[in-house]
Amino acid sequence: MLDQPLARAALEEVADLHAFFEAWLGGRLDRTRAEFSRLENVLGDEFSMVSPGGAKLRRSDVTSWIWDAHGTRENTAGFRIVAVEPELLLLRPPLVVLRYVEEQEADGVVTRRWATAVFEVSAKAGGVRWLALQETWIPSSF
Repeated sequence: MLDQPLARAALEEVADLHAFFEAWLGGRLDRTRAEFSRLENVLGDEFSMVSPGGAKLRRSDVTSWIWDAHGTRENTAGFRIVAVEPELLLLRPPLVVLRYVEEQEADGVVTRRWATAVFEVSAKAGGVRWLALQETWIPSSF
């Protein structure tokens, strides 16, 4: 079912947004509103997330944190962020729910978290937009 157009659009959005985060945090993008609009355009107004540590965040919390974090990983050896092991949990147009593992590596340390994301079709975003995200740490022994 991951080959369905809506599921593919959500998978591509996950990959593209993680590439944006890696470039933004790594300082490879200019700290401009034009560059940052990539994030703002794909988060729904009602977007919320629960962080791996259990904090409930609104859209404005997330966008403010990411804006302020620009370039904070610029001098971090081997910094990368990727989404792997995607699973389609629900495909009910205009909604799609994905689960994937987000891996981050910094200075040789890899962390992993489960992520469950809810998307909806959005003409404004040119594909899908994020409605909700739930993240949970994966223990290193798992």
